[in-house]
Amino acid sequence: MSIRTTSTLLTRQEAAQRLQVSERRISALCEAGDLVAFTDGRKGVLITDDSVLRCARWAGSAGRPYSERMAFAALYMISDEPVPWISPQQRYRLRGYLHDMDAENLARLTRRRARTSEYWCRDSMRKKAEAMIRACAATGELADEFQLARTGLVEGYVLADGCEQLVRNCRLKQGAAPVGVRLRVADFIPDGQGPMPIGVCAADLAESTDPRERRAGLTKLSELLARFNRIDLTM
Repeated sequence: MSIRTTSTLLTRQEAAQRLQVSERRISALCEAGDLVAFTDGRKGVLITDDSVLRCARWAGSAGRPYSERMAFAALYMISDEPVPWISPQQRYRLRGYLHDMDAENLARLTRRRARTSEYWCRDSMRKKAEAMIRACAATGELADEFQLARTGLVEGYVLADGCEQLVRNCRLKQGAAPVGVRLRVADFIPDGQGPMPIGVCAADLAESTDPRERRAGLTKLSELLARFNRIDLTM
């Protein structure tokens, strides 16, 4: 298999050395979606340097990452969106947690809401791919919300059981450059249409290795947390 990507690729051993963990731990991080990996017939598993950098940023931080449902609930809640998929007791506890949380910690705790995969895509297929996902991060008009320049990258959320069909229908190719579509694949996505709530988009950007995107995401998360706490205190 020929892998062409704009990110540097590391072997399992090299990633383990970077993160100062065992190779078994690297496999677990790949399985959890914390590391982005490709399978190569000659070298086995190859891991993107970008995902290793993201993982290193949160290494040693206290607190177990939220499940997908709780991660989405936290980000929907600060976006002033309903969260009917969790119980009233869970909503009460989550409100308490959010009162004592900063943007960096929220980005870390919600990072396992989805697994990220990147694909090459024909220009003629980008609109079709965009119609099959819920746009996120700074895709299209969402870039204006974060004062970022618009790009041609299509990025959005898709359910795991529909990802394979999307890839097939849009003729996407993983491990090829340039990247035209970035899918955030999740086993659970809240019901809804249109772009994801602004809190989810901000968390997406906060995970970026691009300094400007990361700063824009963290700034927006801070604003949303501050607004959430002001509103909550008046209730």
